[in-house]
Amino acid sequence: MDNVNTSRSESLGQRIRNAGKLASGERAVADYLQRHPEEAAISSAAKLGEVTGTSDATVIRTARKLGFDGLNDLKRSLVDHLARRRNPAQVLDDRVQRLRPGHGVLQPVIDAGLTLLGDVPALIDSTDWTRAVATLNDAEHVWTYGIGPSAAIADHLALSLRRAGKPADSWTATGFRLADELLRLQPAHAVVVIAPLRVFREIGIVLDHAHRIGARSVLLTEATDEAGETRADTVLPLPDSTEGAANELIAPLTILHALVLELVAAARTSAVEQYQRLNELRTEIAGTDLDISRLPEGP
Repeated sequence: MDNVNTSRSESLGQRIRNAGKLASGERAVADYLQRHPEEAAISSAAKLGEVTGTSDATVIRTARKLGFDGLNDLKRSLVDHLARRRNPAQVLDDRVQRLRPGHGVLQPVIDAGLTLLGDVPALIDSTDWTRAVATLNDAEHVWTYGIGPSAAIADHLALSLRRAGKPADSWTATGFRLADELLRLQPAHAVVVIAPLRVFREIGIVLDHAHRIGARSVLLTEATDEAGETRADTVLPLPDSTEGAANELIAPLTILHALVLELVAAARTSAVEQYQRLNELRTEIAGTDLDISRLPEGP
């Protein structure tokens, strides 16, 4: 008998984790639901079976294993999820209601963050990861772009890349100011765009312009349905953050940190030398010894 999860408050990711071991066909359906919620919400069982290389019966069985009454119940849940992601006020209100402040907030938030990060490995395909690493590694210059809270992640990524020896700068402008920034993009450059919840118009324009001039691009987003309508060369899916207490910036910050470390690992000597120069400049600016010892010479 299927292990049916009847909790109506759980996100799709939580349902998949709690469903226990899924057969290969069921796993294919579950992965598709996470990566393509908008397409799944309007697809028949037969269509879902076709795009996942399974069958309509497998689709229905998967829906029931995930705790839904059937496909229609699953699709209603996906529609609710998509609507919630477009309404930040609703996301905030839901988070606060789930936290039960009188019972403590810190631990549930930490637990939600750990759960969110735990979903990342299953979402990011190894081929896409390798392509993203190569995009940054091969670029003469990397531009990072984020809007609103994501702008801080874009700034941090550009800083981390420069410290590792990769020329990089961030864009955070919207409107007409963005046009001036886009003039600086060259075919040998790359763009990394952070858009956790929504792929706004400006983001689509950045990705379109990069494609038009031949620059490579990487997009990080939960809105994989909207990402499919862009010209992004590589999409790194983010886990659903709208139905839990975790902040939507935790996953992209962690993933981008891993990307930087991939570049550092590939050019360890030069990256370490760059950091040594940084420390020397800091000491010169401070006018005193910062008590930062030089790293030992390599073998």
